[in-house]
Amino acid sequence: MENTQTQPTTARLMKMLESSPNQFREKHLPNVQNPSFHEYLYRLLDAKNITIPALIASACISKTYAYQFINGERLPGRDIVLRIALAARFNIDETQRLLTLAGKNVLYPKVHRDACILYCFRKKMSLDEANLFLEELKEVPLL
Repeated sequence: MENTQTQPTTARLMKMLESSPNQFREKHLPNVQNPSFHEYLYRLLDAKNITIPALIASACISKTYAYQFINGERLPGRDIVLRIALAARFNIDETQRLLTLAGKNVLYPKVHRDACILYCFRKKMSLDEANLFLEELKEVPLL
């Protein structure tokens, strides 16, 4: 799953883009590739030393369904991505990226439920705590 070629950092790419947009477009954009959902998820889990079975259990996802998106056969629903992110204690940026790679809407603070979920991430709530919080606010829970 790892890229064997060394990729420039985001900061370095931004500097190159600012200094010469045309040269940047010609030289770097053809090489910039987004990871797939499952590749990015693997990277995050690996960085946090979380196993697939532990993720499945803590996010309360059926094993069959989980392995379909873990193996790249399908994409999970939005609430499943949010459950994964809360269970694995991903930060907001990691979660927004996962949502984007899954083809789902990112969390948007002007939507009440999304604002509540963003609050849960800011407060580093567990999945269970987030569900209780959503229920208290009469929002649809994630479980």
